[in-house]
Amino acid sequence: MRTHPRGARGGFTLIELLVGVTVSSVVLLAVAGTIIAVNDIFQSNTISKTAVEGSRVGMDYLNHTLRYAGYGLDPAIAFNFDTTGLPDERKDNYTQEVADWGTFITDDLAFRYRDPMYLRRGQLDATGAPPYRLDLEPAATFGQALRQGQAVMVACPGGQEYFLGRLAGDVTADATTASLEAALPAGQPGNAPRACMADSTRAPFVMLVQEKRMRVEAHGGRPYLVVRHGWAENADFDPIASDVESFQVAYLMNRPPANSACCAGLPPPDGAVGSGQGWVLGDEDSVVLPKYDADVPAPTYSTPYDAPLRYNMNPANIRSVSVGLTVRSARHRPSGDAESARRLINAVPVSGEDMFFRSTVETSVRIPNMTSRAFFIPELRSPGVAGDIKNVWGG
Repeated sequence: MRTHPRGARGGFTLIELLVGVTVSSVVLLAVAGTIIAVNDIFQSNTISKTAVEGSRVGMDYLNHTLRYAGYGLDPAIAFNFDTTGLPDERKDNYTQEVADWGTFITDDLAFRYRDPMYLRRGQLDATGAPPYRLDLEPAATFGQALRQGQAVMVACPGGQEYFLGRLAGDVTADATTASLEAALPAGQPGNAPRACMADSTRAPFVMLVQEKRMRVEAHGGRPYLVVRHGWAENADFDPIASDVESFQVAYLMNRPPANSACCAGLPPPDGAVGSGQGWVLGDEDSVVLPKYDADVPAPTYSTPYDAPLRYNMNPANIRSVSVGLTVRSARHRPSGDAESARRLINAVPVSGEDMFFRSTVETSVRIPNMTSRAFFIPELRSPGVAGDIKNVWGG
């Protein structure tokens, strides 16, 4: 049997141990570095993907819904610029600090459109003071429960006379009558019933009007772009996108063409030439661009398409809406890279350079319903009645 010499022992020398430890450490460090790098990439992708997805969802909703503005309505009442009831009564660049999140800045976008899936006929009492009594045709019901404040439009055959009201109380689905308050200011067309609305032989049309309000609001410690289904402060709302740092709106107006017979050479009413920003509505600190003026007269359906009323600052002459949206990540980027938010329309970024990821998108949505080329009630033609002859389907 083979034996080791006296004093000899098996094992590694110190140099061998040092070499082994060094090699193992290098391998472990490389593996750890790879894992950390992969995790950082994963976290960065997750953070950026969440922000990009939020901005995409928000812009998709705007693109889809905003183009309905003015459908089935007189263009003069399609958009709303009243600041009553808004925070600080600001429609442009309202800012708010959210604890443990930061500061957001938002415009307010409010518009109307007729519900294309709803149509009834009835009579509206055109006498006395509000609330006015609305009676549907015999055997007809509202068909769905409606809440107080819901906008309802009653339009006479021919479409040139209409009344926009609000339900004075909740209505059940099987109800046949309701009370309406005026939804428009005194003196504005459509703010009071007309005699033709009480005509039982040619009952006027009864239509629902959807009113949407979009802005950024703080809920649960985070800013959300929300859509309110109504203009009242307590209207129901749905969140569209979270962690929205900036929401901006501008309006592009109808402009006189170079060959205009009435208005060639006049500056565009939206002030877009030179500024590149469109018509920004809001508070007095929004300098440079013009403000909304409720006294500017609106064009009517009989106004020629090349006429001064078509090129003024009345909201009936809005032809498209520019919107911008910045969504910020909820966490810092693992890379530690810093960046600043982009300026949107007339809003200076509310945050300086930091390590958050931001996704900013901008687009312009054309509003095809604002050219007032067709009356806004369903087709009802009567030979020899001029108002009916001009009346066609459309918004």
